[in-house]
Parts: sequence; structure tokens; C-alpha cells
Amino acid sequence: MVDAQTTNQKFLGAGRSGQVFLIENQDESIARKIFAGDKLTKLVHYIFLGAPNPYIWNEDIIQCAYYRRKILGDLVQYWFGSQLHVADAIATDWNQEHQAYQIDTEFVDGRGVSLCQPFTRLRKRELPDLVHQVMLPLQNKLIEAGFDGLVWQAGKGNPVALNNFLLTEVEHNDSNGKFNYYYAWIDLESGVPALAPLNILKLFSYYIPMSIKHGQPLFDDVDVETLKRYLKKHNTEIIEKLGQDKKDAIATNVQSLDQYQSRWKSLKRVERSIQYQLKKGKINSQQAEWYSDHILQWYSRELIRAWQKILRLLIKLPVKIINRLKKVKYRTFFARVWKILASQRYRLQFTKDLIGDRIKAWEDRTQLISEEANFLRSRLDQEHGSGYLVDFSIHVALKIIIQSLEFLVFPLLYAIGVIDEISFGFLFVADGPIFRSVYTGYKCIQALTTGKEIPWIAFLVGLIPFVGTVAYPCQLVYSTAGKRGKIAQFIVYDTFTQLGEKIPIWGGEDTLTEHFFNQTAYKLIRFLNNYVGVSRQKVV
Repeated sequence: MVDAQTTNQKFLGAGRSGQVFLIENQDESIARKIFAGDKLTKLVHYIFLGAPNPYIWNEDIIQCAYYRRKILGDLVQYWFGSQLHVADAIATDWNQEHQAYQIDTEFVDGRGVSLCQPFTRLRKRELPDLVHQVMLPLQNKLIEAGFDGLVWQAGKGNPVALNNFLLTEVEHNDSNGKFNYYYAWIDLESGVPALAPLNILKLFSYYIPMSIKHGQPLFDDVDVETLKRYLKKHNTEIIEKLGQDKKDAIATNVQSLDQYQSRWKSLKRVERSIQYQLKKGKINSQQAEWYSDHILQWYSRELIRAWQKILRLLIKLPVKIINRLKKVKYRTFFARVWKILASQRYRLQFTKDLIGDRIKAWEDRTQLISEEANFLRSRLDQEHGSGYLVDFSIHVALKIIIQSLEFLVFPLLYAIGVIDEISFGFLFVADGPIFRSVYTGYKCIQALTTGKEIPWIAFLVGLIPFVGTVAYPCQLVYSTAGKRGKIAQFIVYDTFTQLGEKIPIWGGEDTLTEHFFNQTAYKLIRFLNNYVGVSRQKVV
């Protein structure tokens, strides 16, 4: 355990497997990962492994994590040179405050690869470089070397794994004019068993066969015998590239990994459940020993405990919902909604504040540098009363009405039997396009009668469920270019990107899912600029 004088502790983030803190000591900066799990991941682990995430409570598997990082730190250097670096493991320990194990690793100062945005130029190369030059080759190397379960954290069928990698440096090569990118692999420990890839083909072609091979759902498993054969086969090359000392260190760490992994995997399902409760202090050692000899009584105890939790949930959930509803300041809420709908001035200010908050969010994520963010803010001030922002603010106001219908009115109508499941689903998807098409259709007729440009792009985009709010920004992208289009482009990028963040299970910040939707926005903007715009110029 690292116990130097701690000068500062900062929360860095949380994932499915735990929380990460930056520990700044006098001599070094450390990333401390304290393992944890939410209710859903605990349930998944209970179903497949018999107890919550073993990194929380099992000392053997936490040692496996330590030695895997040590081994892969050297092998990744052998495979990729300086292009990829593994955050080195420093120490492991039991965290008494959190009642869970922790692992201290080298802190890496980096960022996620860039999203596309209005100022995207060379930065758009970062994502394909990471995926095709690092992640995919790494997956192949891991499989070849026997790290069967580590491919999940390297992104095989797992779009969330993109945020396990940070871009640490970009170097311009003067000789060929290209850019060299350097990355760090910071998270090697899974939060759930590898049984939910986005690509279902990978589940049947890889993860299920490998789970059968390892005798349990794949969870960071290493085929040590395959690893030993790999090291023997490449012994000469490893020595030439890394030196004899590192080669010997790898061999020693493999032996330790083999020892700890064998002990962890030798635990039967019921033993895992008992040991978890013992480690958490829910039972004492005498009770653990007794339950180990009386398995039926243990499962009866767990079944009763599960039913108690379900009953508590059924009782507490309605009370919790009612209490939250009571806390809502309805008068203030409806007054604000009315002002948004009735006052153009208030609605424009609300929309401006909303866009400003999103600019700040991108800046905080380092997806916009300060100069870019300030430029967007200045354009937002100048375009505050422009026509497309007025129309966009109407769509924002409509979105408030739409969400009220989706989360309050429609469920109530379904609950009292006015609408059925099909009608509920249809209305949930179609209400936005209906509301937007009514307003935009009126604007199209108005433009036609006055001889102005018909906002047909806005009409078509407004028909798209969930992201149709970007209709008028898309119209402006089509109608103009240059500085005036930057805010419109940002709104389009931000709306699609937020959709990728909100996708359950496979979405979130710095995931391939988020980047997929962000790239969709890029393609849409490019289409409007390059293709539709060209057609428009020919007509003119």
C-alpha cells in the first residue's frame, strides 16, 4: 500500500467496476481505483459468478489484476513500442472505509480521443488511429498470448472500452508530414462478465466458446499455459527488445499470476457467496465455516434475504416516487414553461443559456479548447436574435411539452386503459415529429406565400424521432457556411453526441457508441454542405 504523506485527493470518475481517485503525494501522483458495483452489476455477478464483483472482496483476483498489469506492461512495450503504454500497477490493499479492495496504479495525464465538432480538422484522425492501429491489433495480440478475457477491456465487441484508453501525446513527423499518436491503456479490470457485446456475432463466435473453455463466464481470464507457450516461442525476440531482466520479470510474474488465478477459480459458487458475506462483515468466520458444511441452509438464507430486498424495494419505491413528486415545485415549473412558450425574449435567453452550458460541457471535457469555446460564445451573442435561433427555440419549447407527454401524460393514459401498448409506443416515438412538423409546415407555407426560402431541410429533419430538434440548425448549415454556421453545426454535433451518451449499457462519454452518433452528425453536416449545397447552387 502507498502510504506516503497525502497532499491531495481528487475524484476522477467512476465506471462499472469502481471509483477512481487521484492521490497526489510528495513524490508521485497515483490513480487509486476502489472497486465497487451498482445494484445491476451486483445482480449480474450474482447470477453468473455467485457473488458481486470479485475485485471487491477476493484477495486472489486483486493480485491477478496486479500481476496482469505487470506482465502486460512489458508485453505491450514489446508489441507496440512507445505507441501504447499500460498504466503500471503499484500496490493493492483493502480499503476499510469502502469495505472493498483497491489497486494503486500509475497516474496517466491524458484525454479521450477527440469528437468531431465545428473546428475538427486533423483531430478527427485520432479515433480511427486508436481503433485500427492500437485496439484491433491489441485484441489479436492478447488472444495469441492467452489473455482471452482481457480482449473485453481492449474493446472486442465492447464499445464502452474506448474510454479505457487515453491519448497522451500527439507528435508531428516533419519528415513525412504525418502525426504520431501515443496512448495509454488505463483500465484493465472488468466491471461485468463479458457476455453482452454490442455485436451479437462476437458473443457466439468468441465469448461463449471462451467461457466454455474457462469453465465460467469470461471475466479477465488468462490461459496461463498458452501464455507460457507464447513466451517460449518469442523468447529470443523479447530478450532482444526488452532485455534479459524484463524477460525474467515476466516469467516470475506469470508464475504469480498462475498461482493466484488458480486459487480464485478453485472457489465454488457457494464458497464465493459465503466468502463475500464474510469479507463484508455480514457473517463471522464460525458462521462461514458452518455454512460451508450446510449448503442448503446457506441458499435458504440467501433466498430469504433476496425476498426481503424485493419486498423492501416494492414498499420503498412507490414512497420514493411520491416523495420526489412532492419535492417538485410545480408552480415554478409551470410558470417557467409558460414563459418559455409565451415569451420570445425569455425563450431565446433560455435557449442561449442552454447552448452556453453545452459549450462549457464540451470545454470541460477538453473536446473544445478555450479559443474555440470563446469563439462559439461570441458567435452565440451575435446570433442571439437570428431567425434560425428563434425557430430553434420554438422546437426547444416543443420538446418540453413532448417530454411532459412522454413521461407524465402517456403513462397515465396507459395506466387507466385509454391507450394500449402499441399506441403508447407509437405516441412515444411519433409525438416529437408530429409537433415539429405542424410548426415547420406552417413556416414552409408562410415562406412560400412571401417568396422566402422554404425551410424544407428543417421540415424533413424535424420528422426524425429523438434528434429532430436540430431541424433549424441543419437548415442553417444548408443555407449558409463559414462563421455564421459554427453555432448551428455545434448544436447538431451536440444533439447527436448526447444521444450516444444516453444509450443504455453500451453508451456513455468517450465510448464508440458516442463517437458513432457524433460521426453521424459529421456525415450529416458534410452532406448538407457538400452535396445538398452544391445542388442548391446549381438550381440558383
